[in-house]
Amino acid sequence: MTKIIPLRFGGDNCYIIENGENAVLVDTGRPAIREKLLCALAPWKVRYVLLTHGHFDHVGNAVCIAKKYGAKIAIAQEDESLAQDNRTRAFGSRGLIGAFIRMASMAAIKKTQFETFTPDFYLQDGQKLDELGIDARVIALHGHTAGSVGIVAGGGCIAGDTIMNMGGVSRARIAEDFAGVDECLDKLRKTGAEWYYPGHGKPVSKKQMDRL
Repeated sequence: MTKIIPLRFGGDNCYIIENGENAVLVDTGRPAIREKLLCALAPWKVRYVLLTHGHFDHVGNAVCIAKKYGAKIAIAQEDESLAQDNRTRAFGSRGLIGAFIRMASMAAIKKTQFETFTPDFYLQDGQKLDELGIDARVIALHGHTAGSVGIVAGGGCIAGDTIMNMGGVSRARIAEDFAGVDECLDKLRKTGAEWYYPGHGKPVSKKQMDRL
């Protein structure tokens, strides 16, 4: 039975999708949480690393995990260049909290270094992940970044930064395309998930999602 297991490290969320002996890691956090992440992953043999998008606080430990476990890395093709250098694409903010997050993110992007990678394969909208040993599928969530994706599995949906739960449940407070973010909310609701797992903050219930 496929299930989502949250791994929370302060402001960064990573997720294990588990199905028996098969384990897939979704997002890897920023380099600063590396040791905590490695300790948390001890119960699993991670075979794949799936990335919801290319920002440093999601891809920062992908290469380390891939080397340790011999895992393959996947990301949407639209975010491959972003994962090489977060400075290549601009993003805006929404509201006062969004403005603060944008300022903090820009400062962190300038000083954070992480190992870059060439993906072993790409994530695409509607892609089924049964070949990875899990009952899951990919949903395109282009908006926060051009290549943002979500993973639907085990009655839940890992939504990356399309939604947030920092200072309350909200749509993405920083994004490349806010119109795209707004459109993605309907796509998320149509997944039928009971719980939505954001890149930052606690899980979001279906009732909370319906109110966004």
